[in-house]
Amino acid sequence: MNSSFSSPRVPLLAMFRSLCFRWKWNGDSTTHFSFLQISSLKSISKSTVQQPSLTVDYLVNSCGLSLESARIAAQKIKIKTAKKPDSVLELFRNYGFTNTHITKLITRRPSLLLANPIKTLKPKMEFFRNNGISDPILAKFLSVDPNVLGSSLEKHIIPSFNYIKSFLRTNESIAFALGRAWILHSLPKQNITFLQNHGVPESNISKIIMTNPRTLCLKPDKFSETVMKIIEMGFDPSSLMFIHGLRTLAGMKNGLWEAKLAVYRSFGWSEDEILSMFRKQPMCMGFSEKKISTALDFFMNKLNWTRADISKYPTSLFLSLEKRTMPRCSVIEILLSKGLMKKGQMGTALIVVEDKFLKNYVVKHQEDLPQLLKIYQSKMGVL
Repeated sequence: MNSSFSSPRVPLLAMFRSLCFRWKWNGDSTTHFSFLQISSLKSISKSTVQQPSLTVDYLVNSCGLSLESARIAAQKIKIKTAKKPDSVLELFRNYGFTNTHITKLITRRPSLLLANPIKTLKPKMEFFRNNGISDPILAKFLSVDPNVLGSSLEKHIIPSFNYIKSFLRTNESIAFALGRAWILHSLPKQNITFLQNHGVPESNISKIIMTNPRTLCLKPDKFSETVMKIIEMGFDPSSLMFIHGLRTLAGMKNGLWEAKLAVYRSFGWSEDEILSMFRKQPMCMGFSEKKISTALDFFMNKLNWTRADISKYPTSLFLSLEKRTMPRCSVIEILLSKGLMKKGQMGTALIVVEDKFLKNYVVKHQEDLPQLLKIYQSKMGVL
């Protein structure tokens, strides 16, 4: 038996402690057990203890499952000998599966231990390897979605792979997408067809598959409903922003959209203003109600930004307050007080990359305001 994993064996004594025996007393206080009770004990010992124990023991010690997970998995399979499971595990390890991968894989689909490693599993593994899927990517996505290995190579895996490739074009792109979600097994073609029928170009569909494949894995009814809502909100299906809006809305649970609208309304925003900003920067609805409220409070009550200011620079609303916005504001406040910067330039100063911020707002004024760099670094926690 493989000893790559080490866990305590199943305590068999506990099985017997649950057995109850009825005593029969005779005149000289001798104790007797009936033949039926002894037979029942033997039957229980064989069926309840020995066989399940072998399966659970293997799942724990060779596959790394917890005792609880092993007991659940043992309800689905029965291991009579370690020969085939050992050969299955050996095959996976030959394709770069780590102990962690194997534990996840077997927890999700324990029946793989009883599959034929040469006739059933290896051809599928070889197909992926021969099509440019590296062993680490293969191990990652199969341990997340082992149901792929239960699918037919000819009827499901190859057609699905080729369908995805018709959008992504290269094996490298497919490998990237596979490493992010279980699209090969559960990508509904119906959802992609729905996008095509509503004017979403193939290039944008490719971007969804590459960057947000989980969005496409929604149930068709939920997916089509979400697409129509995004279109009704004014997103152009041919634009990239449509993809971002779809991803944001698709990731929300029921009721969250209304809850986030309520936060904006509490700061005086109208429905049109909220939707206008959402079309410009969908992530404005992608954060929690608490983060939205904290950001609006800081910008509107502390920096005195108007709703129009925020709508012009919506990305600035969700930068890290502690690590980015507040340290930069310490510099901006000095520049504003010295007349070296206008308030309308604040949005740009907050969203530019770090190198440009230092160059345009710190180093540029180093001669007149040598303290700027130290102030900025202290707020950043560098000093």
